[in-house]
Amino acid sequence: MKKKIIILGRSQKFITIIKSLYINHEITIFSWRKLDKHKKNRSYKNPNIIFVCGYDYNSQWYDYTKYYRINVISPLSFIDTISSKNTFLFYIDTVSKLKKKKKNKNLILSRYEFAKKKLRNKLIKKFDKIQIIELPPLLDKNFDISIFGSKFTKIIFKFLISIKLINSIKLQAINKKFLIKNNFNKKYKSYNLHSLMLNIPRPLFVDRFLRIISD
Repeated sequence: MKKKIIILGRSQKFITIIKSLYINHEITIFSWRKLDKHKKNRSYKNPNIIFVCGYDYNSQWYDYTKYYRINVISPLSFIDTISSKNTFLFYIDTVSKLKKKKKNKNLILSRYEFAKKKLRNKLIKKFDKIQIIELPPLLDKNFDISIFGSKFTKIIFKFLISIKLINSIKLQAINKKFLIKNNFNKKYKSYNLHSLMLNIPRPLFVDRFLRIISD
């Protein structure tokens, strides 16, 4: 029987890497926005590995309750429902300058960053076999930036990378981070979070700008 892998999110760059590394596995991919519809299906229970690499970019326009449910509550509930004590969990996170476990709370203005860090906090408290993969913006072999957004957004990010305001990494350099042989005994620290103005919907470009200035 083939080992089962569940991928939460439809980021093609990560799906391609996972499929290339786990050729003989049965891989099932779920849309981030439809997790609640699948968690009761018994055929998805007890996967060997879960890769969490999603975010609902349309949620920048949702009210706060819906945004938080889709990006934090729903994926956490789905993972908790289908996983077992033997399931290995990979969480794809964004690199941040936030401080971990400090007395003063980190101020976060970005909906994207808050959701990623909030879900991370909840997962590391609940699961022992977890590997956090922190990644800056990715560059493909042609040095084109691989992020969700318009052509204008990608131009801006390439400029920020060129002046070293933000870091980047080549896509082909991250494959080994997705291997199950990595150390799953590491204990991760959670972030002490404080959000501001997350109840205000905003364009994704504005949200990214708020993240840069709050970092």
